[in-house]
Amino acid sequence: MTYKLIIASASAGAGHARAASALKSAFDAVGYPGSARAVDTLQYMVPVFRQLYLKSYFSVIGALPWYWRFLYRRWDRKKTSGLERRAMCTMDRFSAKKFIRLIESEQPTHVACTHFLPAEILTWMRRTGRLDVPVGVVVTDYDAHRIWMNDGTDQYFVASKRIREQMISKGAPASRVATFGIPIDPVFCESIDRARARANLGLDPDLPTVLTLGGGDGMGGIRKTVNALAQCGTLQILAVAGNNRKLKRQLDRLRFDGPAKLIPYGFVNNIETLMAASNLVVTKPGGMSGTECLAAGVPMVLTLPIPGQEEKNSAFLVECGAAASASDSYELREVVSALLNDSERLAGMSQAARDAAQPRAAFDIVDALLRLDAT
Repeated sequence: MTYKLIIASASAGAGHARAASALKSAFDAVGYPGSARAVDTLQYMVPVFRQLYLKSYFSVIGALPWYWRFLYRRWDRKKTSGLERRAMCTMDRFSAKKFIRLIESEQPTHVACTHFLPAEILTWMRRTGRLDVPVGVVVTDYDAHRIWMNDGTDQYFVASKRIREQMISKGAPASRVATFGIPIDPVFCESIDRARARANLGLDPDLPTVLTLGGGDGMGGIRKTVNALAQCGTLQILAVAGNNRKLKRQLDRLRFDGPAKLIPYGFVNNIETLMAASNLVVTKPGGMSGTECLAAGVPMVLTLPIPGQEEKNSAFLVECGAAASASDSYELREVVSALLNDSERLAGMSQAARDAAQPRAAFDIVDALLRLDAT
């Protein structure tokens, strides 16, 4: 069979697109006959919808995080057959005519969704006979939120057995929920020696090294994080600003009175090397960044979770023993200093990360998806 796989995501945060890219990379690496294409659904929505969708999300989580927590919990109680959910779906589909035409014209053999927006649209197409191919939904957080659930989904791919049980308890058919992990770039399937990673990056081979991340958009108060880390003694701090150019300029100008050394980065495409070079990662608990740290076997300190999904991610990562959390700059200094001075605990957290890791999730999900038949 010659495959034509469409992987639909949405650029509301970088993680969903990275998961889609990981699935495409896995498809290409295996060399399946045919092609795989990653599509940003929002680019095919009407402009007003796209702008409101992105601005409302980032505005709420930035200015009113308590309200986002309220919405997150409220929508988790909304059944897929409920009036509000149906009304929201109708509005989304009305704005998605260009995306629907794209899917109809592409005539894929299989579809995967790494965001709930395309999942909702594509499962509606399945239910109404506009699409007659398998639709897989890849949940990219350590939570089973009802917003991911739609009648017409052929297979849900989730991160853990606990998430699977939660999905089933909320109404998903048990036969349609599979545990494979969150898909990350196939480069994480290969381990990288710390000494070699530091040499490749031009880092001091002996200094304790802490990597700080804020997602693709440089969120998460990285400047405050860097200033707090600078008070943890003699270490080198790798700070990734992502696409946030203003933050990168600020980091470039930052100077410390103490012995800490700062190495700032903008957008990077070698995050696996930066993780391999580090003793510890300080990051917001995004589903993708947390999963990458597990695969790299690097302990985490988790800060400033977005209410809702990232709080769930944080709880999972801490519970599995691969992470600690810090609620403010003072606690961050205390936790990081304690960890860097406790090699035995760091080693235990690193092993816990590897034990929880599923670095081949992208390969396993693609393989399982392509085995599905439309039902």
